[in-house]
Parts: sequence; C-alpha cells; structure tokens
Amino acid sequence: MLISVKDACILQDNALDIRVADQIEQLDELIRMEGSDDAFFTRTHITHDMCVLVTERLARLAGKSN
Repeated sequence: MLISVKDACILQDNALDIRVADQIEQLDELIRMEGSDDAFFTRTHITHDMCVLVTERLARLAGKSN
C-alpha cells in the first residue's frame, strides 16, 4: 500500500510560516543555527532545481558563466 506524500512527510513547525524569499536570504543564518552545514543538509532535501541554481550561481561567481 502506498502512503500519500502528506502522510510520508513531517513538516517542521515553522515550515509554512516562512516566506520563500526569507528562506533564501537567511540560508547562512539557518546553517549557523544548526551548528554546521552537515547538520543542515542532512535534514534538507536538495531538489534538482536547487542544485541547478546553486551550480549556476557558483559558476557565475567563479567567472565561468555570464
């Protein structure tokens, strides 16, 4: 029997209270609150689009993309 996404996921208390823009702007603060980036990313699922975004932005910062 398959369970629904809603039943399979456990949301954090503030998951629906934070605006997406706030989450992006405060990523460094969230990682600092976790104590390390490993702790943050252990419980954070990186989607394909997030991976593309980070990869493209890092390439741009490195001067390898316009």
